[in-house]
Amino acid sequence: MPHNPIGKITRQLIDYFAIYPDKEMSPPRSQRFGELIRYHSEDLVEMGDLSIAASKINWLCFSQRNGIRLRIESDQMLPDAQSMEQLLEHSKQWLFPLLSVSKLRKERYALRFQRAPIIANVLYSILQQGDSYGQVKKLEHRKENMPTLCLILHEKFAEEESSNIKELHKFRAKQLFLVVRRLLDYADYRLVEPEDKTDDTITVCVECNNQSRRGAKEQSEKNYVRLVCGPVLEACKKTATLLTSSSYMALRSNDMLLIAMHRHGVRDCAKGTDFERLMQRLGHAAVIVDLFEVRHSTGATVVRHGLGSSKGASYILYNSARLETLLRTFNAQVNAGVYEPLPPLETIDLSLLEDELDWQLIYGYLLSFPELVESTLMQLQLGQCAVHLLVRYIVNLASLFSRYYRNKQILVQKRSNLMPVLYARIYLVKAVRQVLNSALALLGIQPVDYM
Repeated sequence: MPHNPIGKITRQLIDYFAIYPDKEMSPPRSQRFGELIRYHSEDLVEMGDLSIAASKINWLCFSQRNGIRLRIESDQMLPDAQSMEQLLEHSKQWLFPLLSVSKLRKERYALRFQRAPIIANVLYSILQQGDSYGQVKKLEHRKENMPTLCLILHEKFAEEESSNIKELHKFRAKQLFLVVRRLLDYADYRLVEPEDKTDDTITVCVECNNQSRRGAKEQSEKNYVRLVCGPVLEACKKTATLLTSSSYMALRSNDMLLIAMHRHGVRDCAKGTDFERLMQRLGHAAVIVDLFEVRHSTGATVVRHGLGSSKGASYILYNSARLETLLRTFNAQVNAGVYEPLPPLETIDLSLLEDELDWQLIYGYLLSFPELVESTLMQLQLGQCAVHLLVRYIVNLASLFSRYYRNKQILVQKRSNLMPVLYARIYLVKAVRQVLNSALALLGIQPVDYM
């Protein structure tokens, strides 16, 4: 499976309706398809797995921007049942064949995939590739042809000051630098150090929002990009906070403790070294989510008294711990002789994962993770990195898994008719854990084993 299957599907879909003058040509890195093609992660039953614009007008605008020619002469892209059948027949050659095509309201067509090929490919890819799932394979013979990029942190953020004024702003900028560096491991750029730059190297500098536009040195660099990091503000006054990163982490660690006590029954827990370390990790995670749940170029707001604007880090890591607990309990039951060891993936009946909740997890989130990572860097050369989309993805994945956990009994009783379901769901849980952990790692957040 390619590193970004959604990108491959998109190209195959566009190739069906349009002709590129150069067969090797592909949509530009910064391409957004807007109304043209939408991949859905919610309401899949009603909206389909993806939907496309029905009107030729939308496709004409796209084709004119990209220098391609439409194959379709009619005003509608799929004007009748015959044209829909032709698309279904042609899709048998695609990475993932279509199952059905239907007309939606608001001038769109709903497309649904055959589920079995996607489920098998996604689970195999995630569990075999592990942490490298979604990453571009940077083979040695290709590195020379990759565009080079130099990522730097502006000296204002890199230098150490004796005063702590606006230190949390510095912390945010440094974290933005680290997040972008991790994201670039997934992209087809070759990172170089400042001394190794060439005339074609793209230089991306993390700067503050009130930094002077460009110095004389940068003026001469045609590929210089400013990645602006906005301030960190107090909620009420909307002025720059005087909190330091360490004091804010302590504040959010205490919030995490109170949440654990209130929601999860952690009341008389002895505050040993492990527990204090857990609270520190939760506090760090809360700070990262607070700083990047909004666009990096806008002001982030500090959270006081535990009043955040989203479900936040405690909810994410509670579900991370739930995944670990499920797998730890399963392994304990195997060791105790209650369950048989997990059979190889190739022997599992994956058709048991084709109902709606399973499909939403696999198609809506696991399959789309590489596309999500790629989309965060889509406008990097325009000075934008959509880290907030990564945070939103993590929150939504945790929320969907929480619903899955409530609606599905995963660790069922040992009965011969239930074991195939158990094993299939354990593999799905392992895949969800891998993708969630990879997404958290991009933000510099460590998963937790328990809460």
